[in-house]
This record gives sequence, structure tokens and C-alpha cells, in this order.
Amino acid sequence: MDSLAGKLLVAAPGLEDPNFSSTVVLVVDHDDDGAFGLVLNRESTVMLASAWEETTREPCGRDAPLMLGGPVQGLLSILHGDPARSEYEVVPGVHIARDRDAVMALVESGAEPLRVFAGYAGWGPEQLEGELASGSWAITAATHAFVFSDDVSTLWQRVSRHIADEHLVRWLGVRHMPDRPADN
Repeated sequence: MDSLAGKLLVAAPGLEDPNFSSTVVLVVDHDDDGAFGLVLNRESTVMLASAWEETTREPCGRDAPLMLGGPVQGLLSILHGDPARSEYEVVPGVHIARDRDAVMALVESGAEPLRVFAGYAGWGPEQLEGELASGSWAITAATHAFVFSDDVSTLWQRVSRHIADEHLVRWLGVRHMPDRPADN
């Protein structure tokens, strides 16, 4: 089995599971025991500052939504760009922190870029492979730009377009697909 860690899973248009419809998931860990990922394009209605202050009783100057990392509850994760506070680098320039002390230090530091996720997407042994075989997901390499996208509301469309362009470039045997092929 090839690990999908560092890849993006893009929900197929027909994926009807409400937890994953039109989602882009960063696969953080993937091995024989299963997979762990974070949904990149689901913002909660809860702002990080209010959740932080309610939980820690300390002020938080971050005015950003808490991201919904997936349907499995009980874990707070941060994707960030600070190698000094990293458990490990998921993709170039994208680090993860799940340790409570690291999470607190990152939120309080004002470090950017930073995304805080409540919950995660989890798969048991061979479960993700089965979903891939059934066509539920498309796969592409994760990038810093996709992970820390300013507009998560259009992320699924943009990554889907990127995958379509990748396939077309391979099929046509060209090195670069212009934004407007008619201009070629």
C-alpha cells in the first residue's frame, strides 16, 4: 500500500455522505492501521476566539472561524507554517500540531498561516482504499496554497479543476495547460 499522507482527497460529485459531500480532505497520516485527515473547506459558525476563551478562560486575538476537521470528535489539530512548533511536516511548508501545549502556544503566538480544526476524518484499515476503489474520491498532491486557501467556499471547485487540468495535460502530452486554451 502506498501512503496517501500529504495528498488531498476530493469528494466525487456523486458522494452523498453529508459529512463529506463537496469536501477537500488533507490526508495527514495513512498506514496499514487506517487514515487520519482534516476537511479543509468546512468552517464552523463558532469563532476561534470565543471557543478559545470559553475553553481556556484566556483571551484569544484570532478572529477566524474554527474549522470542522471531520465527523470524528475529540481532537483539536492545527495546520500551521512554524517548523519550530511542528510534530512533523505534512507537505512542504505545512506542519501539524496536536499536542495540547503546542496547540496553545501556536494559538497564542499569532503565527500565520494557521488553521485550527475541531474533529477529524478517520478511516479504519483498508476503509479508505475501498472508498477510493468505488470512486468516492479523486486524489491530488496537497500544496501550501490549497491548505491555507483564503477562500474555502470555492476550494472544492478549484481543486477539482486542478485535477481535471492535470488529467488533460497528461492526456494531451503538454507541459502546461493555459487558463484559456484558446489563447494557446
